[in-house]
Amino acid sequence: ITHSETIGIEGRADYYEGAGALRDMIQSHLLQLLALVAMEPPVTMSAEHLRDEKVKVLQAIRPITQNSVNAHAFRGQYGNGSIDGKAVPGYLEEPGVAADSSTETYAALKVFIDNWRWAGVPFYLRTGKRMADASSAICIRFKNPPQDLLRHTRQGPQRPNWIMLGIQPHDCMKMEMQVKVPGLDLHTRSISLDATYHKGTESNVDAYEGLLLDVMLGDQSLFLRIDEVEAAWRVVDPILKVWAMERGFVTSYPAGSAGPRGTYRLFDRDDQFWRNSLNLDGSDLQPY
Repeated sequence: ITHSETIGIEGRADYYEGAGALRDMIQSHLLQLLALVAMEPPVTMSAEHLRDEKVKVLQAIRPITQNSVNAHAFRGQYGNGSIDGKAVPGYLEEPGVAADSSTETYAALKVFIDNWRWAGVPFYLRTGKRMADASSAICIRFKNPPQDLLRHTRQGPQRPNWIMLGIQPHDCMKMEMQVKVPGLDLHTRSISLDATYHKGTESNVDAYEGLLLDVMLGDQSLFLRIDEVEAAWRVVDPILKVWAMERGFVTSYPAGSAGPRGTYRLFDRDDQFWRNSLNLDGSDLQPY
């Protein structure tokens, strides 16, 4: 689950110095996306039934102990670089930011949901400012089959299948899957199926427009319940405590990049990587 921004703190140093990427985005926004992806179907679409299922997911997240924070969380801070060909300052050069600030502008997190459906499946969340692209997406990677029937004929390593949900700037759904290459030989290649459902003639509604309308209608479906807020804070609180003590371990990354190197330590296997694109062009194969 990725949310990346090309903008910096936009003059909000007073706020951001006390927040950081983990509080600002992961604790609320990205854990909400996680809950929506992983929850069971609600009894109805009513607000209480929806929130009941989201709370179950958040409460089932395996606690991250302070001793295991470095294996489950990673933070970074953008340095100077360029966005759209224009030079931009680093975070420490932003007005109002302390010269020795350890506030993270990038945060990545690995969590496990200890319930029947998701036992053993890692969920990866990341967010960052001054990244190469401004986008939000959920990329779901399928497990490889337990027995590779094409292991003796395949050219190159086995590639997984994916379902990818684009949220911003384009809401879409794509599937990337392995198919047989036409011909007599038994080889496979990746193809992309685009199931974009937003028509060009349909207008986009700003997210806050929908929320304000829900307020006027009294619909609380997209708003948090207190037990939901508390469950989300239980996930990130041990990380915040460790990061507050270890102020010197913040990895720098240049503005306009895909984020800091070193986040590969969160992955469980060598063939895992962040999806930096929904397109089948090989541009997202760097592990970072």
